[in-house]
Amino acid sequence: MKKNILITGGLGFIGFNLAKRLANNYIVYVLDIDERHKDYKNIENIHFIQTDINNFDFIKSLLDSVEFSGIIHLAAISRVVVAQNNPKECIRTNIEGTKTLLKALELSKTKKNNPWLIFGSSREVYGEPKKMPVKEDFEKKPINIYGESKIKGEALFTDFSKKYNNNCLILRFSNVYGNKYDLIDRVVPKFITSIYLDKEITIEGGEQIIDFTYIDDVVKTIEKAILYLENNTNIIDDLHILPGIGWSLFQLIKNIENIMDKKAKIKINPKRNYDVEKFIGDPSKVKNFLNIDNFLTLEEGLQLAVKNYTKDLK
Repeated sequence: MKKNILITGGLGFIGFNLAKRLANNYIVYVLDIDERHKDYKNIENIHFIQTDINNFDFIKSLLDSVEFSGIIHLAAISRVVVAQNNPKECIRTNIEGTKTLLKALELSKTKKNNPWLIFGSSREVYGEPKKMPVKEDFEKKPINIYGESKIKGEALFTDFSKKYNNNCLILRFSNVYGNKYDLIDRVVPKFITSIYLDKEITIEGGEQIIDFTYIDDVVKTIEKAILYLENNTNIIDDLHILPGIGWSLFQLIKNIENIMDKKAKIKINPKRNYDVEKFIGDPSKVKNFLNIDNFLTLEEGLQLAVKNYTKDLK
């Protein structure tokens, strides 16, 4: 009999790709405020539920009616610029929504099942690191409200897990990219589609060094994290999911240009004060814990991503 897993924010980029993969071995319940669920239709073992993460009564009812073996919390305002421009909504969704989920779990029948927990976090919790590559225990000093909200979410999940003895992993992502379910305004799809359509690319600052992560690597690693949580006890830990290689935005553009054999039109704006300029994470811990081979480099991932982002534009 297949186990039940709940994914909040399951229509997001990571959530959608993850749900499709997990449906091979689990019954996956996808919860999201969005209505764009047509891509889930006819996928066996996926149940879509539309509701707000702050709908306490509904979420508790769900956790009472279905015994979940695990919960993956991805529901969030997931872009730094959106969070910065809508701080109240970021707090409502990212912090209050996390509190609502955990309170509903605390009072539900699923709690007796002692489900494992995964919280989707971000490199943004570190702010501008003093040295790199950044390890999981480095100082957390965010420079934007999105990073602050993720630190709070990490603490809420960790405290809950310590109190009730749930296995828990905090997974920190870094600039995930790769296929059509991504948001088109994120840096990689925006650059690829702009170059493809001969549109101007706008760079905010230009000094950024970024650790890019291909979506398939993220999904495969989360799947291994689930198995790790299922097969071990007393786990409360945090892991980076990233290749540990820094690329400048100009290196990103050059690689896209080479793949497409087209030149980019570039406009450079002043740096935004809430953007982290440089981040390279250390992937050694996740590789050791989960027996992960190397992640795709940006060069390797772009070969796949360019096809994925442009095939519907032809």
